[in-house]
Formats: sequence, structure tokens, C-alpha cells
Amino acid sequence: MRGLIEKDLRLTLVRKQTIAIFLLMALFMGLSMKGSFVVSYVTMLAMIIATSTISYDEYDNGMAFIFTMPFDRRTYVREKYLFNLIMAIGAWVFGILVYGILDLIRNNGAGLGEIPMLVTVVPCIYMVAAIMIPLQLYFGTEKGRLALAVLFGAIVVVVMAGSSVIKSSVNPLAAVAKALDGLPVAASILLVFAGAAILTGISYLCSVRIVEKKEF
Repeated sequence: MRGLIEKDLRLTLVRKQTIAIFLLMALFMGLSMKGSFVVSYVTMLAMIIATSTISYDEYDNGMAFIFTMPFDRRTYVREKYLFNLIMAIGAWVFGILVYGILDLIRNNGAGLGEIPMLVTVVPCIYMVAAIMIPLQLYFGTEKGRLALAVLFGAIVVVVMAGSSVIKSSVNPLAAVAKALDGLPVAASILLVFAGAAILTGISYLCSVRIVEKKEF
């Protein structure tokens, strides 16, 4: 596991110039936009970079070589989820530091009270990774991106349709949405983490099944 994490970290650092440019962009955007955007931006960026290591592994039939190493396929899948989590948390910490410094400079720390809710950025972004990983393992890099675009398009349609239904006062879903909106901050955070944990568990089992059945 440690060797796989080191491999992915080295693959990530190969693109250090690109990463540095994105981080500078985050700093400039933080100066011109709402500081909390930076937290989401860098966390999402880290997730995309971490997930893209799968495409590096697949390049030039690399998977066939990787699985000659002394670890099983389940370990490989587990490492991808762990590496995504490490990258997401690291990026989130960087984003929070930027957010905190900018808020102290511009608002004398008035917005620091939003940090507890910003904790939900990690599980929310991680849920995207939980969807991307099995898709990329099953379809490959190019087809995986297309499948992801179709999936998110379908999600947008469902959310938009659902929002119009919820707005109807006679719909029972409206009462549920109102109850969720009235939850305390701590309960909302726990709910997001619980949702991320459930989705990640399902995603992990799917990914293991995909990799164990796949021929390289």
C-alpha cells in the first residue's frame, strides 16, 4: 500500500508546474471572488489529479506490469480511494489556510465562522471521486469521461425536475426538504459524511468487482 501511494504521489509531482499554476489561479480567484470558493476549487482539483493516476497506470499497458507486483487487486483499488482522500484533505487544508488569511485581511476574520460548514466540502467532493473511480476502471480514461459527463447530465436533469416538484406545497417531498433545511449544523455535517460513507462503500465494492474480473 505504501509503495502504491508513493507511486501515485510521484506521478502527481511529475505535473508540478501545472499544479503550481492551478494553485496560483486559486490564490488570484480567492482575491477576486468569495474566499470559500477557493476551498472547493482546490479540493476538486486535487480529486481530479488523484483520479487521473488511473489513466497513468493504464498507459502503454501499464496495468499488466503493475499487477505483477506483490499485492492483490483489492489492495490496488483500496489505495486509489485512500490516495484520493489524502489528496482531498491536503488540498482542503491548503484552501482553508488561503480562505482564513484572505478573510482576516479583508473582513477581520468575520467569515471564519463558516469553516465548520466548509468541512462538508471534503465528503461532497469525495462522492464525486467515488463515482469517477469505478467508471474509469470499467470504461477506461476516454470512455470513462464520456460516461461521467452523461451521468452528471442525468443528475442535473433529475435535480432540476426534483426541485420543481419539491416547490409544490402539496408534495410530501416539500416537507422533507424543509425538515432537512432546518437541521442543526452538526446534524447536517453528519448527514453529509454518512452519505459519503455509504456511497464510497458501494463504489469500493463495485470497483473491486470490476478490477478482479478485468483482464490486463
